[in-house]
Amino acid sequence: MTKTILRSAIAAIIGIVVAFGLIWLAQYAGSEISPDVYDLDSGEILIPVGSTIALIAGWFLGTFAGGWLAMRVSAGTGPGWIVAGAVIGAALYRAVTLADSWWIMVLGVAVPLLAVWLAQRAASIVTE
Repeated sequence: MTKTILRSAIAAIIGIVVAFGLIWLAQYAGSEISPDVYDLDSGEILIPVGSTIALIAGWFLGTFAGGWLAMRVSAGTGPGWIVAGAVIGAALYRAVTLADSWWIMVLGVAVPLLAVWLAQRAASIVTE
């Protein structure tokens, strides 16, 4: 029992690290392709569409990879859903602190949930 819980906890931590690493890489690539622009008139930082698309893709790829890895390491599905919860929490925190639109908040929940559901299906296919 203790080994299973410890294995699941370690799997969740590894999955979260992988997920956030991939999200960071996607954000970095998005900012290199489509850098932010500082508006001198209003004093705001304008985030281009390319950076937003890269962020949403990062949420999907990071959650999928981190969740899949966590599920494979733990031999269960719980740690993968914990990874998705961490990504959702970070996405909502980012959306609230930057006062993003409502659709970014919706995507911040829906995209990781879809990704971890697909990762669960992929992990179950591999184990069969």
